Amino acid sequence: MRVHAERFTSTERHTPRNAGGRVCEDPDCETQLSVYNEQDFCSLHAVMVVPRMRGKVLED
Repeated sequence: MRVHAERFTSTERHTPRNAGGRVCEDPDCETQLSVYNEQDFCSLHAVMVVPRMRGKVLED
């Protein structure tokens, strides 16, 4: 029995990047955002999103 494999490389798909030097949008925060962070806020000031639980309707 012979097994054939191919090397996996990430050259097919690049990770999207944002402009460098961005700062959190919160007026009192000076945190520099990562080029990989798509949001306008840092993790401390980002809006918390609670996922919908399957089969249950959550109150707003």
